[in-house]
This record gives sequence, structure tokens and C-alpha cells, in this order.
Amino acid sequence: SEIKRRNDFYANRGLSVPLNGNSSRPITPNTQDSEPAKFPPEDGRTWFHTNDLKMSLCIEPVKKELSIPQMPMKFIRCSMKLKVEHLTKYIKQKTLISDEIELTCNKKTLANDVTLENVWLETWKRKEAPMTLFYNKKK
Repeated sequence: SEIKRRNDFYANRGLSVPLNGNSSRPITPNTQDSEPAKFPPEDGRTWFHTNDLKMSLCIEPVKKELSIPQMPMKFIRCSMKLKVEHLTKYIKQKTLISDEIELTCNKKTLANDVTLENVWLETWKRKEAPMTLFYNKKK
């Protein structure tokens, strides 16, 4: 079924089906798979967040009640430049919470414009990883 969908995908677009099963793009005469990717790219493109410091997070609801859904994966690894606002959007998306939520760390409510690096420096610096954040519906 997956192979049929893949073949239909390429047929609808007028492309040839790749011969290599590992390739996510069609193999054309101009493709040079033998040459490794250069880092950083020499063609003027930029790579964002590649060299950022990463941090581990544990994200849990404040109280393990039925009214607040749990995250499907409570441990994530992300850039330290991530803002709390983006993390709250991610949590709302994964838990399907329609109400506004707030994040807390060490019983301090976090502002939306703060980066996780600032949160770690202010509240978690001398504690073990992962940094634990709690979410709750705003009152």
C-alpha cells in the first residue's frame, strides 16, 4: 500500500520513481549522491540553529488531573534560544488544549518573551538536567 501510494505520487507529478529505496527524491542524471554535503553550505544558504546550545526539558501538567491532558512525550530536546511563547504553542498543539496556558518553573510563572536560556540561568542553573517545566490553564 505504501509502495502504491509512492508510485502514484510520482506518476501524478510526471516524475520517475527513484531506483534507490532510501532516496526521498527521484534520481536524475544531475544528482551526485557520492559527494557528501558540505558544512556550512557554500552556495550562500544559511543554517539556522545548527550550532545552538541544546537543552533537555521535562514538560508536565501542574496536577495530574483528567481536566489537563498530558503531553504524549514529556521529554524534549530543543534550542536554548526557544522562547516560552513558542513552547506554549507547542504544548497547546500536542495536548489539544484550547484555553490559554501558562508555564511555571520552580513555582515562578514564565513570561512569554523570555528564552529558555534565561529561564535556565535564573531558576535552574545549579540543578540536574532535565529542566522541569509545568503547564496549567490560565485563570
